[in-house]
Amino acid sequence: MPFPPIPALILAPIIAVGKNTTQQQVSIIIGTLNAVLVFLLLKKFTKLINAFLLSIFFALGTVAFWSAVVGTTWYFAHNVALTFFFLSLITFKNKKYFLSGFLFSLAVLSRLPILLGIVFYILELKKDKINLLKFLSTATVCIPIMFFYNWLRFSNIFHSGYIEVYKSYLGIGYSISFFQSIYPNFPNFGYLDPRNIPLHLFTFFLMPPILSADKILPSPYGMGIIFTTPFLLLAFLPPFKKGLEKNLFIGAILIAFVDFLHYMQGWVQFGYRFLLDFLPFLLIVLAIRFRPKKLYILLLGISIAVNFWGVHWAIKLGW
Repeated sequence: MPFPPIPALILAPIIAVGKNTTQQQVSIIIGTLNAVLVFLLLKKFTKLINAFLLSIFFALGTVAFWSAVVGTTWYFAHNVALTFFFLSLITFKNKKYFLSGFLFSLAVLSRLPILLGIVFYILELKKDKINLLKFLSTATVCIPIMFFYNWLRFSNIFHSGYIEVYKSYLGIGYSISFFQSIYPNFPNFGYLDPRNIPLHLFTFFLMPPILSADKILPSPYGMGIIFTTPFLLLAFLPPFKKGLEKNLFIGAILIAFVDFLHYMQGWVQFGYRFLLDFLPFLLIVLAIRFRPKKLYILLLGISIAVNFWGVHWAIKLGW
């Protein structure tokens, strides 16, 4: 298995103690905890009522809803990564840099692409060298740990197992992108390949639902945020103010860039699951920009309604 170790280390003792506890139940609890953490984080950047509304939006109006409910391996890793990512940002705001860096390492050891988010912290502390060194001293602990973990599994610090999974999908003729489901002869690109970026961008922003004669269904290949989470579009509107807002967007872009290189855009997912890797940065941008305008409230409400629809159908379709 290619996955980093922290989600399993979180899950194993819980399952050992509660023999009848399921991974899905643990996932739902972690998802609920994450909603609380979003409130604790965002109240540092906006009014309490705004932070409350945005925490509801996160819990019920983003792919975090489906991720928490389904709780399978990919999604469980996302949920655990979010927990530590939110905690890292909260403690960073509280100027507890050693702890923030350590929590960031735990987030990375749950979802590796988050590592590129370290640039945000560096930009925020670039004029404060002492505290930057404090943060980096623990934030980079994830690198030797992951190397050691790889060596234990594969006797090679650079060998993670992801390439084997990629090759196994190629070997069974699996349609690894929505484009291949339409054009079966469409070629497979590399495991991390720039040619995958347009496929991810389309999935992330514009992928529509499936229209049939009598119903509208979510696509198992994902759906764009223009349909599922239109409120989040507010975080992408320029201009980005210098300082915090700009640094947050840079951090989100760097994490997204790694995700967008990936050979697969996601499967049996409602929405676009890779969004969860960089969503914490975008939520802070939303908190900075959010005002209780009628349009914003409407888009927030639509996001929640659509995600309830999507989770309902995803469960009904057996995803």
